[in-house]
Amino acid sequence: MGVDTVTVALLSSTLASQAVRQLFAKIAGNRIANLDSLKTEVPGADEQIAALKDADLVGLGDSGKNLYVTAKGMKVARDLDKIPIG
Repeated sequence: MGVDTVTVALLSSTLASQAVRQLFAKIAGNRIANLDSLKTEVPGADEQIAALKDADLVGLGDSGKNLYVTAKGMKVARDLDKIPIG
């Protein structure tokens, strides 16, 4: 199941920067990522994570310490290379 054109249009701005794409790919590759580790490994992670959460690609776990990839995020991760940058 591919990403529909409306979703691609909406996500193009969220995933416009290479840094956000790389962060999202890192989270999606693990499906669950430690929030503190991401913040220390990735400069400016707070803003990038907020954008990914606003786009419903990732969510914050109940403990508040982990990010998980949403169902929509998994769908997008499969077709990430097809979403145009900017």
